[in-house]
Amino acid sequence: METWNADIASLLYRPLDGVMPFRLLRLHPGKPSEPLITELIPASVDEADGQYEATSYTWGSPANPCRIKCNDFNLTIQRNAFDMLHDLRQRDEPRVVWVDAICIDQSNLEERASQVSIMHHIYRRAKRVVVWLGKPDEYSSLAMPYAAGLDAPKLIAEPQELGLHGRINAWEVYSRKPYFFDPERETESSEHQTLGIALIKFINRPWFNRIWVQQEAALCRHTRVVCGEQEVEWDNVYALAWMVTPRSVEVYPDYISENQNGILNNLAAIQHIQRRRRQQFGDSHWHEKGRTNISPFSACIADVGRFGATDPRDKMYALQCFAEDSNEWFEVDYRVPWEILYTDVARRFLQQGILGFLKSAGRVRQKPDSILPSWAPDFRDGNWGSSIIEENPAWMAGGPKTDWASACPGKAAGSVHNLPKRHRKRLNLPDNLKNFKDTRKCLLQSYANFKCMMSDEIIYIADIVEDPFDVKATLDVLRSDLQYIEKLESQTYLNGESITDAYKLTLILSSNRDQLPVDSKYARDNWDDWIRWLEDPLMTRNNMPIWEYSMESAEAIHSFRFAMTRHGFFCLVPQATKLHDVVSIFVGYPLGVITRPWQPPSMHMKGSKDSQGTPEGIEETDYFEFIGDSYIHGMMRNEARCIIEEFNCKHNPNPAQLNKMLKASDSGNGEAWKTLGLHGGYERILETLGDHLVKLV
Repeated sequence: METWNADIASLLYRPLDGVMPFRLLRLHPGKPSEPLITELIPASVDEADGQYEATSYTWGSPANPCRIKCNDFNLTIQRNAFDMLHDLRQRDEPRVVWVDAICIDQSNLEERASQVSIMHHIYRRAKRVVVWLGKPDEYSSLAMPYAAGLDAPKLIAEPQELGLHGRINAWEVYSRKPYFFDPERETESSEHQTLGIALIKFINRPWFNRIWVQQEAALCRHTRVVCGEQEVEWDNVYALAWMVTPRSVEVYPDYISENQNGILNNLAAIQHIQRRRRQQFGDSHWHEKGRTNISPFSACIADVGRFGATDPRDKMYALQCFAEDSNEWFEVDYRVPWEILYTDVARRFLQQGILGFLKSAGRVRQKPDSILPSWAPDFRDGNWGSSIIEENPAWMAGGPKTDWASACPGKAAGSVHNLPKRHRKRLNLPDNLKNFKDTRKCLLQSYANFKCMMSDEIIYIADIVEDPFDVKATLDVLRSDLQYIEKLESQTYLNGESITDAYKLTLILSSNRDQLPVDSKYARDNWDDWIRWLEDPLMTRNNMPIWEYSMESAEAIHSFRFAMTRHGFFCLVPQATKLHDVVSIFVGYPLGVITRPWQPPSMHMKGSKDSQGTPEGIEETDYFEFIGDSYIHGMMRNEARCIIEEFNCKHNPNPAQLNKMLKASDSGNGEAWKTLGLHGGYERILETLGDHLVKLV
């Protein structure tokens, strides 16, 4: 797309001068059958204040581009932009709009950067923002009138209570919200099902998932949503989204075939937009408390993995509107490769002690062709639900955490260093990165030191259930796991639970459907009912047992696998995990992590591979790859740090150090365990604890 208009760019796009200069597009009137005729008008944001409409749309595929007449030149544009202009053109009078793909010279990287830097001003100062969702279809023709008919002020007031600190908690709001797919509805007509399908298809339109729309739809009070000839106010679209937002960890009815993670991502994106609009346009509570729509960059980046972008760099650059300190993290520059931008941002987070970026890092979340270090986030695909363990607010496996929103300079969680030359020269970079002249390029051939307090090797891992609807395969995996753990020497888990109760609770992250903690009694009361339900050939979701809701919340069987370590930790791990991978706890990170010994190209494998494709007899290495997150049963509430400090645990203790720890433990009966309030069974994991550094490549 950048080269489409190279032959006319210098003639059509005159240099922009002055304070916040930009171009507007005059869309001349015409009938639907007539060609599109437009004119670029140089202006400044101050001069044009309130005199134009800013458009928000998805660029779409570059396939099948179209031509319009612009200042007497034939200008090639994306099909989506062409269709939008057709829909917005008026019959009798011109319309002045701002369209990024046309008003910015896309072949000029410097101009793109400068215009992106003032984009929030362009949307904020517009007379109106027009959201164009795409061409109409059978679903939008039902969804748009439904949205228009909703009592938007009433529906908007309900979720606003979530922002009122101390007044009500989220569970109460969601538990009593109206829900289009209410399972308690007495009857569900075919018309209701048809409308339900239409609403979900409508919410799944690509526009809702794009990173740029977070500012485009949030900055102007007057925002209209257009689909074909139908228009509604933004508030009505938000009300529709609230109606189809599940009350808790519910799944949609069987007749909804859309991917649930995608739906929930889009609903979360809409919630983000509405929250920012509320902060900006007069929710009295937010203004009384002195809150604004400007936050630290570290807070803004938390959810970018949910959103899509044509250019991966825009995942960062689109945040400058809401991040008061964005200029301290990056400079908008489209010459910088996205790989370097992402890795440099991760380095800065690591230096400030914020490890939230790891939720978007790791080999399970990076694309197969990625050259990113395993510790660098890959925000590209917007598939937030993939290989994600939904974090419980009470978890702090690595001790008190520094979250996204509270950077603490001076409390670094690690550091970044160049790999030795013998390894670095074998990590080949593509030509575009080799030719990039910037010292930050070395980040792609670096390793990061992470502060670690626990490590243990995986010695058992469950089979993968390929098909989430394959009940037989699910039951086979459960039986195989139980048969394995029932042969263990100790039938008591380290926290005092029976070994089978601990296994069952691991599968549901020790939480019920509402993310409230549960114990062995919950397992004993509900497990057998769930197994009978699975074994019943006539089972339906109408009689789904409580345990199934907890399983779906944890996504244990279908997105993760059960694993056990050498010293007896029960874990949920990503499906890509292998035998001999390592379960660890990083200081300041709320979840457990999986790392894998790294074998650089300069090191040779010795021996064959085991049944899971893991090389046997590999040479020892100082480096590891970050694979992904894990849940470690009995270790999610800061137990590791408490035990380390109580027993003065050392990493890889020598015999004298180990004997000292065991003596204080007194076979699990020592006074120290009573002081900690922990079961003496934790004695068996003392050898796995101790502060040390892990080098991630």
